[in-house]
Amino acid sequence: MQKIFLSLIIMILGVVPAFAGALSPGEQAPEFSLKNMNDKQVALSDFKGKVVVIGMFHICVPCMNQAMEFNKVRKQMSEDQVVVLGINTNGDSKEAVAQYLSKFPEKVEFPYLFDPVKGVYKSYSQREMPTVLIIDQKGVLNARVPAVGADQLVTYIKKML
Repeated sequence: MQKIFLSLIIMILGVVPAFAGALSPGEQAPEFSLKNMNDKQVALSDFKGKVVVIGMFHICVPCMNQAMEFNKVRKQMSEDQVVVLGINTNGDSKEAVAQYLSKFPEKVEFPYLFDPVKGVYKSYSQREMPTVLIIDQKGVLNARVPAVGADQLVTYIKKML
């Protein structure tokens, strides 16, 4: 049963249709450059040659739960091959994001970026909360899915490496 479920999730990761007007798997991922919680500028292009897993988050419990799944991914995957990023796409202030992160059951183990002008939200046409994006080593969107567990993500990512 677990094998069937995992196969179904992997199949969904590869074929989920995007919403009308949203970036679809197979398209080049739009560039972005945002500050992390330490005010360091982080750009998508910094990670060419690596698989990039992005969580598009708001301040909500489902997003916190996805972030905790990302922590598990971060612990299982080499930083030389896979980058995990969280992005607050709701336009919340750095202070609001910091307060939200302080309430997590554990510290996030990946860069958490904030987007006060909602540029990533708009360029990626976010519809679901959270949205998980997987971008391949060439900067092409490989998958776009709602919340997904760490085990399914790790299995899917390993096939990309």
